[in-house]
Amino acid sequence: MLYIVGIGPGGERYFTREAEEVLGSVDLIVCYRGYRKYIERFKKEIYTTGMRGEIERVRYALKEGERRDVALVSSGDPTIYGMASLAYELAERDNCKVTIKVVSGVTAASVSSGILGAPLNHDFAVVSLSDLLIPLEVILKRIRCALEGDFVLVLYNPLSKSRRTPFLKTLDIIKEYREKRGIDYIVGIVKNAGREGEEYRITTIEDIYNNLEEYMEFIDMNTTLIVGNTNTRIVLNKMITPRGYLNKYL
Repeated sequence: MLYIVGIGPGGERYFTREAEEVLGSVDLIVCYRGYRKYIERFKKEIYTTGMRGEIERVRYALKEGERRDVALVSSGDPTIYGMASLAYELAERDNCKVTIKVVSGVTAASVSSGILGAPLNHDFAVVSLSDLLIPLEVILKRIRCALEGDFVLVLYNPLSKSRRTPFLKTLDIIKEYREKRGIDYIVGIVKNAGREGEEYRITTIEDIYNNLEEYMEFIDMNTTLIVGNTNTRIVLNKMITPRGYLNKYL
């Protein structure tokens, strides 16, 4: 049996009860090397690979899952930029005789939204700015479509030391819509959401542009950005997107 387990952002308090039960019962845990520290407490056999070792990691988990109970760990939710889809694809391609069960986890968008206030209280779109697997032009088209539809926009994997272009081009598109609509989009920035060293800032797209180098030093691959829509505002020093109850009922 192969369980594909989401552990949330990594902090122990974000593990679901089901994740705790599964990780406590399996024979083997397979994960990215950087997640080992989050699952060592279960005192199980652990197999890890490094960055870009996803296929090796998933294939090992599938093979071992044919003869014993295995947990393949993803941070956040395994069906949101996680290992679940790859596991199903490889299971079909390699004709693996294994039962797969997904154990959902808390994704960074949800954790970050709660830290910031309630910016995801209406329709939103989630886009990863990593162009490792997706062409940059496709990513930017999705950013533009989300802004055109006035969705709140969640940005994963915004910036790394070697990958700056997707972030800068995304800022340019947001600035274009800022000028088109005459509003200064509110932006929430959460670093290490749910983990040690958690920090957040609530600012605007104009402030980010005016202090770009400072923000590019702060933002990294462990940061989630939430760009509000035209209705997002600051209430009690928090970022919220109204659902519309007051307009309809009061």
